[in-house]
Amino acid sequence: MPTENNQELYYVYIVFISTATNMGRLIRFFTRNQYNHVSFAFDRDLSKMYSFARYRINSPILGGFVTELPHRYLHGNRDVMIKICEVPLPPAEYNRVREEVSYFLEHKDIMIYNTLNAVLSLIGKKLRVRNMFTCLEFVTYLMRYPNIFAIRELERRLAKYEVYCGGLKDTAAWEQSSANEDEFFRRRHAIGVAYDTVDHFRRVVLRVLNT
Repeated sequence: MPTENNQELYYVYIVFISTATNMGRLIRFFTRNQYNHVSFAFDRDLSKMYSFARYRINSPILGGFVTELPHRYLHGNRDVMIKICEVPLPPAEYNRVREEVSYFLEHKDIMIYNTLNAVLSLIGKKLRVRNMFTCLEFVTYLMRYPNIFAIRELERRLAKYEVYCGGLKDTAAWEQSSANEDEFFRRRHAIGVAYDTVDHFRRVVLRVLNT
């Protein structure tokens, strides 16, 4: 590992993504920003990323903590624009982040996508609720970057660490065949989508009331 001031450094990767979904386009329309999603990875090839997002491809509201593989965005021979920032961390901070991600993996069933803050962020506000995060809140929580309300602000903070800007297909390690095994691509019927939406908002309201 490279060293700085005789201290070993490790690297993590913050990935800004311009998703190809209708929701992603809508978010970019309101925010006037190129990217609408942000993920976290430990490896430069982005073979496995972590974030808060939808669970199913056609059920846009129900979501929580997810492990994202590149084919989630490249399925159907599509490509998406991304920006990768390679952020150095000293060993203690790197180990802390590793432990934090392990906690999210172990408790993913209680993690909820913070739809409330996704809306409030448009006016520069947010409400802290236990185990509820947007994709941006998740990454800034891991990195201990307080008071960031928009993806654009995180981009500015990490500008000096940018190592790639271009198509995901050209830089990520992925296999099209593995998409068949991803729960994300199991489409929900219209009734299922409606149920997902109602159930998600029910959980959000209960979580907020119990905070």
